[in-house]
Amino acid sequence: MASHISTAPDHRPTFQESASQLIARGRTSAPASPARLWIVVLSAVTLVGVVGVAGRLAGGFADRSAWGYYAAVVSFLLSTAGAAPMVSIAPTLARASWVRPVTRVSQLFAAVGVVTALLYIPLVFALPPLVEDGVRRRSIWFGAPSLTPHLWGTISVLGLVFIGLALLWSSSIPDLKAVAETATGLRRRIAGRLSMGFIGTDTQWKALRMRIGVLGAFYFLFLVFTHIVFSADFAVALVAGWKDAIFPMYHAMTSLQSGLASTIVAAYFIRRFGRLERYIELDQFWAMSKLLFATSLLWFYFFFSAFIVFWYGRTGSDQAVIDILIGGPYRWAFIATFLLSFVIPLFSLMWNPVRHSIKGPTIIGSLILTGMLIDRIRIYAAAWSAEGINDRYLRFVPATHWPDPWDVFVIVGAIGAAALAFLLATRLVPAVSLWEIQYMRLLTRPVRFLKGHAFIIAKPD
Repeated sequence: MASHISTAPDHRPTFQESASQLIARGRTSAPASPARLWIVVLSAVTLVGVVGVAGRLAGGFADRSAWGYYAAVVSFLLSTAGAAPMVSIAPTLARASWVRPVTRVSQLFAAVGVVTALLYIPLVFALPPLVEDGVRRRSIWFGAPSLTPHLWGTISVLGLVFIGLALLWSSSIPDLKAVAETATGLRRRIAGRLSMGFIGTDTQWKALRMRIGVLGAFYFLFLVFTHIVFSADFAVALVAGWKDAIFPMYHAMTSLQSGLASTIVAAYFIRRFGRLERYIELDQFWAMSKLLFATSLLWFYFFFSAFIVFWYGRTGSDQAVIDILIGGPYRWAFIATFLLSFVIPLFSLMWNPVRHSIKGPTIIGSLILTGMLIDRIRIYAAAWSAEGINDRYLRFVPATHWPDPWDVFVIVGAIGAAALAFLLATRLVPAVSLWEIQYMRLLTRPVRFLKGHAFIIAKPD
């Protein structure tokens, strides 16, 4: 076998080339720079969202159905940007070298958590207490004080945002030091403070890897906890008779699919418009498309595991849950979600030409994100419009609650604000991790193997 292997030319950028190119991408000093124009456009879109939130707050909290689309948007951000850092955590723990060029892309979504936390604040006030008029409604908080869901929901969301930002900061310390040494002005001062005196000693590198590992593990645990608490309190507990132990895990698992899709789409735009084709290559999209295929299968597994219980139960409450979420007024949303989140990704990613490409996984990822938004609207718009919250089962299936102008403003503005937060984060931290690229370069060596090319990868630890 060794006779078929020989050295090959190394066309990868050197450390000096990578440093100058990646750090330069964060500059927006040119008046007509594309990044500055996008910041202006996204800021205007974000302002539309602020108007939508203000309009929704002006209507008060008396009409619970008015907050259904708002809750769907918060859940959408938790399920996309909130889960995206897992793309850097899981493969890194498995020592997969292919993920290194896109680890920073997925971690930058932690900046979107600030938008999620701000949007969550009004929503927690719209959530009804556990006890109303002396009647305690069903929830996962047996015998707890009336505002327990509000407390633990806030702890989970804010905790996830804090850990995500800590993970992004910890993994960016070496790059922030490089930015501080080469940038100018405010960017240099901020990067210098955040680099915490990093000079690259063995002790500092060991501490860096340990922090990334610990924060990654905590982020995964908090992600699952957040989805369990949020889905149980802001969806299941609002529908009388909806008793579903599998739905919180469906909520968490589908977020992994959407987080992966978010990373793929973001990597494509960074590669295409950031001109980073030499760093984010076909191998990254190929590997992520395989994971996207697997999560599409898991989408159906968790959905069917929950659905079959209600289908065979056939009690009045079981039938009411099916009617309000699947077969009733939101049938159109369920069909769209089923196609965009399961059928199209599954049967498209089966084919090598689609999976082994850059545009194929990007298009599929965009469809999955669309399906995720529709799915969250299906769940939360239906749950928040259900009446008789203290009844034993749902007595009346409400009609489809269509969005009003404030809802449209909130949806558009929230997505714009998420994109703006991501873009602003790339102005400080390189969109591709400089130290991860150099680390990968030191561990790999290009070789010729038979008629093709490959990399020999070292496993030092």
